[in-house]
Amino acid sequence: MSASPVIPPRTPLGAPGLERALTRWLIPAYFIGVGLPWIVGAWIKTGYQPGLVDGDPQPIRDLIDIFCIGISLFDATLVFTVGIGCLVVSIMKGPVRWSDASHATRQMREPGERERF
Repeated sequence: MSASPVIPPRTPLGAPGLERALTRWLIPAYFIGVGLPWIVGAWIKTGYQPGLVDGDPQPIRDLIDIFCIGISLFDATLVFTVGIGCLVVSIMKGPVRWSDASHATRQMREPGERERF
């Protein structure tokens, strides 16, 4: 006999959904998205030093910095926008409400209400 899998009970802490999973990834996504372009930019700028390339390497190094700033700002606005979206969805869903276990199979009429058919 194989044992049946144990299903954990649902917690009443919040409605399950994609917004909960995305919320857990917002802070790491922010730090990775803001830090990684600067690390890659610093690595790329090591090849643009005086004596290694012909001419002045400073304009290319400035261009790499501008790209890093742009990518960092794009990531910050993206994470902020997704965070606001997750907040709105969580507020719209509201808290989880547990109902009773009764299973009504027919509609109940109010006193004095006539049957429609």
